[in-house]
Amino acid sequence: MKRHVLSLGILGLAALGSSAAIASSPGAQAEATSKPPPKKDPEECDCFTVSGPDPGYFQHYKLWDFRSVPLTKQAHPDTSEPTDGESDMWTGRDSGGNENHDWVEDKGYGDHDDDNHSDHEPDALWFFETAFNKDWASQRWWRPSTPATPVAMINSKHNVFFTRNRQQLDKLATYLVLRTTRHWNYTSTAEIETRVRNIFHCSFRVKLRILPSNMVVPQPAQSKKWPPPDPVQRPSPELHNQSAMSNETAGFADASPHTGACVGIFTYHAHDCESDIEILTSDPPYRARYANQPDYDPVKDEMIPGASTIADLPVHWTTWSTHRLDWLSDTSRWWVDDKLLDSKTYRVPNLQSRLMINLWSDGGAWTGDMQLGASILLAIEYIELAYNRSSDGSKGNGAPPSQRHAGHQLPLGNGSQSDIEGWQDEPWKPGTELVDGAMMKKCKKGRKGRKCRKKNRKHGKGRQGRKHGYSWCDRPCNIDDLHFANGGLDG
Repeated sequence: MKRHVLSLGILGLAALGSSAAIASSPGAQAEATSKPPPKKDPEECDCFTVSGPDPGYFQHYKLWDFRSVPLTKQAHPDTSEPTDGESDMWTGRDSGGNENHDWVEDKGYGDHDDDNHSDHEPDALWFFETAFNKDWASQRWWRPSTPATPVAMINSKHNVFFTRNRQQLDKLATYLVLRTTRHWNYTSTAEIETRVRNIFHCSFRVKLRILPSNMVVPQPAQSKKWPPPDPVQRPSPELHNQSAMSNETAGFADASPHTGACVGIFTYHAHDCESDIEILTSDPPYRARYANQPDYDPVKDEMIPGASTIADLPVHWTTWSTHRLDWLSDTSRWWVDDKLLDSKTYRVPNLQSRLMINLWSDGGAWTGDMQLGASILLAIEYIELAYNRSSDGSKGNGAPPSQRHAGHQLPLGNGSQSDIEGWQDEPWKPGTELVDGAMMKKCKKGRKGRKCRKKNRKHGKGRQGRKHGYSWCDRPCNIDDLHFANGGLDG
């Protein structure tokens, strides 16, 4: 018995010695120090920062993850249009959390909840049939042709849908698709925009790729009345991209997307208060265009120096990559996959705005024209956003601001401002009472400041200041360190 105990003791000491030797080795120490820190829960954060020269300090964080969406129509998506005054707040865990719809969880890629999926799901679902449509509205406005833009544009909610990701082994993998198709006398286009109109500074990130021209993706069942009938009653053209109409899949091949369309990712308040990421499918696949508007002088018929940049990307936009726009108080910055590509102080937007993503073509000088019957598809895996808000949303604007977004409708020759959709200049002054840490008021001492302090506590601003100087933020979190950062996907 004692011999057995003694042998155990010797073995234990040997194991401890071995562990100590391993721990003291350089390789083991390097492995221990290289272990990444645990991810943070957004609920534990008072504010959110971003990588780069300026941390930003944003009060809110949201994620829309499209990589595992149940493709069955939701029974009660509640996608009715909000009335004026109801669109300045997002539902869900707006401050310090991700968007948790009751029908899909924001989890890491591949970490699916099978209870949300059925064995007989369709392979595609319209965007407007899901709860995501409560935050992002698919547009249905149209724009007639002009001498500068000879092809009419018709935005349709039937150009925005979720589809099965056949390039993944995971049978539940999905992504969001925006589509544009060239018909005889118009282009059918796609746009989504936030129902919230009072964003004031943000870090706006979209993981996307433009799909190859020969790639076929499933789409929802189409109505017999779609697309709208050609008034001249000409026969429908042969489609040059089966992905527009087929529910079958085809083998993947490296084929370039069709030329003649523009992908836009941008903030928008007015034509002279806008910050853009634009990708032209006529460009090489390593190129993107960044600008703060206006970048074109219609009177002089020339581009404005310093307003725009043509950037070469570290990765082709035909492969998955994260495109990021940081809108800060005095600077706009553009990134791709965490690489800083451009920075501007010219005409940085200083009015509350909404966010937009679109895919369009009007046959003009900017986009060029698409081949008759061709379709171009933009795939999106997730949208991630850290942001601040102004206190009031836009109300009573008349036509949706996106409809007034002119897109780069350059006149054919010298022209005046009135040549471009009758644009009207809007006041270039910031709003008041902005929910922005750099502009918050200090409360008076004693009873006179009680109401002010109570209001600050409601917005999470009642704690003592830190080194960063934002008294309302005791626990800043970099969004790359969150559980849900980058859609829950590292790298």
